[in-house]
Amino acid sequence: MSGDGDVICPVCNAPGLTVRSMLYSVPYFNELAMFTIRCSKCGFSHDDIFSTEERPPSRWTLRVTSPEMLNIRVVRSSSGTIRFPDFGIDIEPGPGAESFISNVEGLLYRTRPVVESALQFAETEDQQARARELLTLIDAAIDGRLSFTVVIEDPMGVSGILPEDMTLVRHEELSREEASRLRGAPVWLDAVRTTYKIDINGLHEE
Repeated sequence: MSGDGDVICPVCNAPGLTVRSMLYSVPYFNELAMFTIRCSKCGFSHDDIFSTEERPPSRWTLRVTSPEMLNIRVVRSSSGTIRFPDFGIDIEPGPGAESFISNVEGLLYRTRPVVESALQFAETEDQQARARELLTLIDAAIDGRLSFTVVIEDPMGVSGILPEDMTLVRHEELSREEASRLRGAPVWLDAVRTTYKIDINGLHEE
């Protein structure tokens, strides 16, 4: 599906973002829609994922105890918060939060630049030492030498951790209070989602 709407570009404020969508079949979610938003005026682009059905806010928790578990599929929408409690790392969605379908190893690789940035801008020796320690832990996790827990929370219920054996992961519905404490998708993206409410019959692969 593609179209031009009245949603204003968050970068240049020009109306008429172009949206192209594609359906993906994903276990547990049945179908997810991935869409790419582009502005013909300034070149801004953004990828997002959302469900073709209403889903409750959710939390997914996985304890990674073997190198093989690094291959477990992960879906993260623009409203998903990623947590590594063993490392003390929380990655909350910001204005430019991207959606992606990856795996646990991919999450670790995406987390590493965040810590590298924290190291670069650290103001004290203690902060620098902590950032270096985290990088060492992340590298050990990527190499399969360290067990750790990963948590994904999403007020829209679109993000998830999806092993083939679903007994490996704990899935919980969040209360309204818990969901209200999470950062959601950027306001401009909510507007796009509202404008382009998915019509399953109208979606097709480009």
